[in-house]
Amino acid sequence: MGITFRKETFRDDFTFKNSPEHIRRFPFPFHEDAYMYAVNIEPHVVGPKGSVLENLIDVDEHYVAEMQDRALVLAEDPLRCQSLPHMTLAGWDLLELLMEQQALGYPEHFTLTHDGDRWRWINRPLGIDDTFTFGDTSTLPYGPMEYITRQSQGDFCILDQRDGNLWMDAGMVTTQADWSLDFDIGMNFFEWHAPVPLAHEKGIFVRALKFLTNIQ
Repeated sequence: MGITFRKETFRDDFTFKNSPEHIRRFPFPFHEDAYMYAVNIEPHVVGPKGSVLENLIDVDEHYVAEMQDRALVLAEDPLRCQSLPHMTLAGWDLLELLMEQQALGYPEHFTLTHDGDRWRWINRPLGIDDTFTFGDTSTLPYGPMEYITRQSQGDFCILDQRDGNLWMDAGMVTTQADWSLDFDIGMNFFEWHAPVPLAHEKGIFVRALKFLTNIQ
């Protein structure tokens, strides 16, 4: 059974709303009532059928409206999406991951086929049917990261690991609260977290970086 995508807006008349069915997908209850800054990464465990945890990449009823709004944001401010030149290969990795998982989890909406490095991607909700050469940016309308994140919910930052640090060298960030990808692009882990109060004094980011850079 396919997803029923809502026709809604996130500006002007702002008609965004969660349907009762969508609310039932949310993983209530939380296991705690209070939270603080923390770093926690866990293996993805498949959740109940129909829940937000059923698939590795979740697609929900707001997908089409969110992607339409992302296109509006990028038309107004294209620097919300940036990728430094050395991150192009990572962009192809992200494209492969998102295409494969969306096609696997939602075959009624997305189809990915390939013959060697010739790939065909069909995104039915957005009316996209593109054939391209994997690894050849000239065969896509955008760079690989921008192409697929214009079709994927949520904000994305791709980090490069070098010199014992993590560097924010690529991203698609159109729904952030109080920071700017254009300002933070090229910064390291400590630099882009510099405005966060108290956490530096408590050593939270030193421990977080050590944890993240030791993940295998």
